[in-house]
Order: sequence, then structure tokens, then C-alpha cells
Amino acid sequence: MRLKNLCSLGCVLLAVLTISAQANAPQTDPISGNWGADGNTLLELNYDGKGSVSGTTHWGSADNSSPIKTGTFDPKTNALKLEGEAKRPDGTTVQYVIEGKLNKDTLSGTYRFGNDKGDFTFKKTY
Repeated sequence: MRLKNLCSLGCVLLAVLTISAQANAPQTDPISGNWGADGNTLLELNYDGKGSVSGTTHWGSADNSSPIKTGTFDPKTNALKLEGEAKRPDGTTVQYVIEGKLNKDTLSGTYRFGNDKGDFTFKKTY
């Protein structure tokens, strides 16, 4: 009977430790991955878990990719901000700013590419 009680206690402790480990395990971050629309990847993002986002933007074609110079993500507010430089089709370099809000697997917001401005809605394509 004593052995049976010890085995039961061991099983309970193992279950508690497993649940505790799962609760403390790092969660997959919501922003890392590929984001786009109409089958095109427009953002490749990597979140460091501390507020910084790095990656690449794609402006219209695979040939026109540019690194993100400054990127931030606030998991409390789900706010994303990306800044950098990219080339226009005529070869001139312009500044860009992308600001958005994450809602599950949808990122919506505004962009400024040089003097051009607009709204976007991207889905996570992973």
C-alpha cells in the first residue's frame, strides 16, 4: 500500500512539474515570420523578444528588397514600427516608415514610402 501511495505521489508531482514547465516555456512570438497579401511576401520579420524587430521589406518585387534599419514591437499594445531606406523603380533611395497593429494573424496600418502614403493589411504567411 505504501508503494502505491509513493507511486501516486510521484505521478502527481510529475504532472505538476510538467504543467509548470509548460507555463514557463517561452511562447512563440506573434510577429516573427513572413507577412504579405495576395500571395506575395512583403515583410520578413524577426522579433528578439525584447522589443526589437529586424528583417527585410519587399517593395513591389523580389529585386527591390531592403533591410529594416530600425524596428520595434510592443507585445502589450501589439504596435509595430519599421523604418529604413529602399529604392524606387527609378533607382532613387527614399525613407520608409511602416506602422501597424497586430490582431491575431493580421497586421494592419499605414506606410510612407518617400512621399507616397497608404494603408495596408497583411496576413501572416509563416
